[in-house]
Amino acid sequence: MKTMTMKKFAIPAAILLALTLTACGDADDGPAERTGERLDRTTEEAGDTLDNVQDSMSDSMERAGDSIEDAGDRIESQTD
Repeated sequence: MKTMTMKKFAIPAAILLALTLTACGDADDGPAERTGERLDRTTEEAGDTLDNVQDSMSDSMERAGDSIEDAGDRIESQTD
């Protein structure tokens, strides 16, 4: 008899819990969630900026290396 009463109580309680959790998922984000999202965006933007700086420096170093190599070739051709 006791298990039948528990089942009668458990099923509506589970349905109520599921509906409550579903309703919570549709609520607007709180301040902590918004702050976390801003932090995520800022971190991602900083990473993108560092990638761009790295690409720019790599290109600059490549051009500098080419210029040094060209200067060495000119000096070598003058000494031949």
